[in-house]
Parts: sequence; C-alpha cells; structure tokens
Amino acid sequence: MPRRDPKPNGSGALRQVLKTAFVFLGIALLVYLVADMGAATILAQLSRFGWWFGAICILGAAWLFFQTLSWQTMQRERFRGAPLLYLFNVKLISDALNALLPSANLGGEAARLQLTAGFLSKKEALAGIMVDKTFEYGAGIPFMVLGFLVAWAGGYFPRPLVLPAVLCLLISLAGILIFAALQLKGMHPVLSVFGRWLPPLRRFIAAQERQIRSFGVQLVRLYRAPRSRLLAAWSWHFLARMTGVLETILIMHVLGSPVSFGRALFITAMVAGINTVFFLMPGQWGIAEGSHLFILHSMGYPPLIGLSMGIIKRIRKLAFAAVGMALYAHYRGARGRAAGLRMRHG
Repeated sequence: MPRRDPKPNGSGALRQVLKTAFVFLGIALLVYLVADMGAATILAQLSRFGWWFGAICILGAAWLFFQTLSWQTMQRERFRGAPLLYLFNVKLISDALNALLPSANLGGEAARLQLTAGFLSKKEALAGIMVDKTFEYGAGIPFMVLGFLVAWAGGYFPRPLVLPAVLCLLISLAGILIFAALQLKGMHPVLSVFGRWLPPLRRFIAAQERQIRSFGVQLVRLYRAPRSRLLAAWSWHFLARMTGVLETILIMHVLGSPVSFGRALFITAMVAGINTVFFLMPGQWGIAEGSHLFILHSMGYPPLIGLSMGIIKRIRKLAFAAVGMALYAHYRGARGRAAGLRMRHG
C-alpha cells in the first residue's frame, strides 16, 4: 500500500503563525515608540555612548558568563571534558537564537541540546536546561523582592507601579512554583493528572511513557544534588542579575541622569518582572523598550530616557546575536565537516 503523507499539524502551524504575529506586533510597537519620540532625537541620545558601548557589552558578557557557570555547576560531572569557553559560546548562541527566532525562547534551547550532544545524552541535556531555566527565573523572585523593598524603604516606589509590580511578582512566583513542582514530581504523575481531562495528552503519555519516566528520573537526579551545588547554581544566576543593575547605572550615567544603586536595582527588578511575565513573547520586541519607558517615566524621568535605555540594550543584544550566529555557523560547519570525514572513512 502506498504510504500516506502525515496530515499537517494544524495546531502547530497556528502556534507558529501566532508567534510570528507577536514578533511583528512587537516590532510595530517599537517603531511607533521611536516615531513618536523622533528618530533624530533618539539617535542624538544614543550617540552619547561611543566607547561606553564597549563597557555595556562587557557587562552583558559578564551576565552570560555567570549564567554559564550556573549551567556548568549543575552538570559538572558531565561537563568535565567541556571547556568553559565552549559552554559560554553555546550559551551565547542560545541567547542569539532566542533573540532572533519567533520561537518563544525555545529555539536557543534546541541549539543547546544539539551543541552539547558530545557530552550529554538528549535526556540529560534537556533535564539540565529545564533545571537551569528554573534557577534562572527562580533567582528573579528574590531579586524582584529586594528591588521592590529597597524602593519602598527609600520612598521612591512610584504609586502607578505598585499594582504592576505586585502582579509581576505573583505571576512569576506562581509560574516558577508550578514549573518546579512539575519537575520535582518527575513529570509523569503531574502529566497523568492533566491527561484525565485532555485525551490528546493522555494518548501522548501512553505512547511515550517510558521516555517520560526516564526523563523524570534525570530531573529528580539533578534536584537531589548536594545543597551546596544547588545554592551555587542559584547564586550565579542571582549574580548575573546584579550585573544588570550595574548596566542600568552605566546607561543612566551616560544618558545624563545618574541614579543610585537602589534606584538602579528597582528599575532592573521591574524590567525583570515584566520580561518574566512576557517570556513567551519572542525576543520581547517592543515590550522591553516600552517597559523601560513606562517604568522610568513613572519614576519622573523623561520618556526619552526610558526609551533610549531600552534601545541601547536592544542594540547590545543584537550585537551579541550577530556574534552568536557567527559562532553557530562555525560550529555547525565543523560538525558537518566531521560527519563528512566519518562517512568517507567509515
């Protein structure tokens, strides 16, 4: 009998369309904000940076380096043969793809799976990435709380930001607790509960039960690591967020509106909260720039300052994305050449 072509996945196609639409909506929002403020005015602000942009890139690289250390810490046994520079490059590639692809922060994680195949099995790599993302967002909770408390104690917590801050904190906390609970239970028991009401999920669990249980074992194994290791991994992510505070201080200084460490901590914490809530928005196009404008304007700064900060951070991300994509092309080319040699000599 002739083989039938599989039916197209309508839900998958719809999700891709929606993701792409969100990217264009975000870019449209960014274009509107720039046009409303005046492109020439914004360019005049950005021209202030000059060589200071190099310092911003160093702080951005420090952020990624600390995140890499956290990832390496959780899987140090498997990563013993992996040079730290290589893992840093993989993290840079991952962030580049997340920033450029309409994949809701998933395309870059797929690259992490691919580029660590020489050190980890797919289940080990995926489990490590899930735990790493949990710790990344988990470090954001106390970071936000600290920023909000410092602002409240200092008397510069703007009243219009109280409700958004509380909502961001509650949504982030609920999301991270659910995500962590799903992993700590080994996934299969939790998925089975949802499968009772969702027949497609129930069929998927039945077909992939062995793989799901095996993957759950990998997750639980990581969480049963010594507490010192778990604390170290979490601390690296918290330290990474603190480099964002230094970046805020530097950018505000260059823009001619210096801020104290406490105010910079609050600004960075608010931006982190909004970005966490909208983490499914690919690249946070428009959202990140708009949130900077809204937060700083609520604190009494001119809208131009907030938008300029958002844009200079976007430029830094795009510069990193260019480097990341060049590295990705290099590693893929090297893997392709190695595979070709194996085929010729196999």
